[in-house]
Amino acid sequence: MTAEDRGSRFVLYRIIGNDLYPRHNEGQSLANLRFILEHESQFEGCEKRWLLNRIRDQSKLQGLIDVLESYGYGYDVIPFEMEAFKAAPWDWNVLPSPDYFVSKAYLRLNRSQREGFEVALYRNKNNYLMNNNGARNKALDLGRARADWVLPWDGNCFLTASGWQSLQSAVLRQSSADYFHVPMLRVSDNSQLLDPLLDAQPRDEPQLVFAASASERFNEDFPYGRRPKVEMFWRLGLQGPWDAWMDEVWDQPRRPSLEPTPPCPRAGWVARLHSGVSDSKSTAAVLSQQSRYSARNAAIKISINQALLSSGDLNSRSAYQGYWSGPLLDDSQCQWLQYQAGASEKLLLAWQHWWDQGGPPPKASTEEVISAYCHLLWSHIVLKPDQIPRATCLLDQLVGLWFAEGKQGMQPRLRLLRRRLFSGRLPGTSPSASVVLQLALLSDLLSWCECQDMKSPISPESIGLFKGWTEQFMNHLPNVIGHPWVTARPEDQQDLYIVELLLRQHTGCSTELIDLLLRLGCQYRIARSTGGETESRIANLHGLMLKYADQYGVHMPDAEHLDKTSSSELFPPLLPIPAFYFQ
Repeated sequence: MTAEDRGSRFVLYRIIGNDLYPRHNEGQSLANLRFILEHESQFEGCEKRWLLNRIRDQSKLQGLIDVLESYGYGYDVIPFEMEAFKAAPWDWNVLPSPDYFVSKAYLRLNRSQREGFEVALYRNKNNYLMNNNGARNKALDLGRARADWVLPWDGNCFLTASGWQSLQSAVLRQSSADYFHVPMLRVSDNSQLLDPLLDAQPRDEPQLVFAASASERFNEDFPYGRRPKVEMFWRLGLQGPWDAWMDEVWDQPRRPSLEPTPPCPRAGWVARLHSGVSDSKSTAAVLSQQSRYSARNAAIKISINQALLSSGDLNSRSAYQGYWSGPLLDDSQCQWLQYQAGASEKLLLAWQHWWDQGGPPPKASTEEVISAYCHLLWSHIVLKPDQIPRATCLLDQLVGLWFAEGKQGMQPRLRLLRRRLFSGRLPGTSPSASVVLQLALLSDLLSWCECQDMKSPISPESIGLFKGWTEQFMNHLPNVIGHPWVTARPEDQQDLYIVELLLRQHTGCSTELIDLLLRLGCQYRIARSTGGETESRIANLHGLMLKYADQYGVHMPDAEHLDKTSSSELFPPLLPIPAFYFQ
């Protein structure tokens, strides 16, 4: 086939997706688009178009469209549809076992291996939101109707005038080939490309050029972050450092190489504009391969989690708002709550007397003391204050004592060794997993009170002490979850996951919520399969899990075995007041 037979029309499609922080700077896509439009030359014989790929933020999408239209360039849009995104399932089959994320085998992996398994679980949602190879194939389909040669390139690609001339001449000179590779140069500063004396030495992963009649397409099973473009290199037999890369157990199977191997000659070179992110571990302006790997994995998870969290807004940050609101709607529950308040107040006064004056400790565990505090606070919020006259002062005093900073206050670190402390002690000690679960319920009650715009008997200063304590505790918790001492007791790990889930929800929907839901799914499978948990614990675990999973479109494993649970049916695992205090 001659050059005349194939034609000489080119179309360059640059694909712009969502900014993926921390792999990219916020607003990086728009900034680099402006740089291209302001500084890239016009290329004879080449139409420039843009493909706007599932951009979730409609204001950002409109901003890109406005800039393109102001410069007179054409574009196509692949829309983002929330329901389709939520319906994309988690790839649970990638895990060696259902409980893998909460197993000791997982803990023994290095950081890169852990990241690999975690991101693999996100694969289907990654393929929808990032749509990496899906967008490349869309660009091929659109381009084949417009030109003889299609360049389905990443949005940050920039061509110098000399780079384009060498690309065009190489393709037309060897037009019998269906595929060409264009080596890429990563720049540390976009202004480098404005230097006419730039000595380009492109060594990075190339872009590809396709003849419109070429039959190959990108493999859409391969997600962003796991060599989606490289899979095409393997398919075409294009040699490079990727030939030495090994497949991991979480990777998708490669397609077999084409036989015979098609020609894929070099054609010019292309620059990749700077992501806006430098390597914090060195003075390098361009991230190292390992840093890019970690930043990319974090960006994938954060972007997907943010999208899921934005899909729904709970009426309250409280998980148990239906339970806390019950006495407001039911007189019999009010009477029961007042009865509980008397016993709770009696226990807390006994604790305060013991702490101030010594003598025998109260007949209650630390967990029961915290739970009694929740009962009394709840009573005071719901009932008339004159029905529990001494409670206001008592509640405020205990918060100031328990959560004050320094050695006299309860320390925001967990007691990992299960060494029993003598009964009733709170300040100056490190709480256990069961204690912080009760504290998380206290946080949930306060969140409900705040969202319902109800008056709390605790002073703002004391609430500030408690929130400061929980913030310090949250900073400590990720270092503890998964610790071998804790994983020896699955119920402790379950409690800690629930605690973190609740506290993160109370502080405003951080993206870690989704990761926690996925781990709770693994915990639920353990609890249901082993039979080592009480029915009430399993019900509490799956009820809380499903509330958030349903809200955010997180499809949990074995979901067909779970009944849909409304938020009003969730019961917080408060501990009962010891019977002694009802006497």
